[in-house]
Amino acid sequence: MKHLSSARRAFRARLAEHFELFLTIAGVLLALMVTLSELSRGDQGLALIFLIWLQGFLTWAVHRHCWFRRQALVLKLRAMLQDRVNSQLTVILGVAHSRVRDLTEEDRRDLETAVAAARAVSLELDGLSFESLRTWERRYPASARPA
Repeated sequence: MKHLSSARRAFRARLAEHFELFLTIAGVLLALMVTLSELSRGDQGLALIFLIWLQGFLTWAVHRHCWFRRQALVLKLRAMLQDRVNSQLTVILGVAHSRVRDLTEEDRRDLETAVAAARAVSLELDGLSFESLRTWERRYPASARPA
């Protein structure tokens, strides 16, 4: 029984990985079936209308699938980046707090500014999304262009 569920999971993973390809193959196979079938002219026209509708639906499904995959990727990247940055910020904060005793008042203000900036970076990571990327692209169009 376990072998069947692991095989099913592997199949689903493969299907998700190549979703667009499977949908395209299904559309092409349906087009071939309609073309090669011996339907009357009216039935063939109706079948082709259905096929065009189906291909439009498949295109929409592929688009939605890609959108969901991009959203999942952004969430994974944000979690990874938060983990890595927060680890480094923890080190910075630990070193900063260990040296508080030996600092002058001006150094303490600089340290507080640095700690506030580190916390702002951590909070900024929480807000990363496609919407925040688009806002950033509108604000800084020259920086958003690929190199």
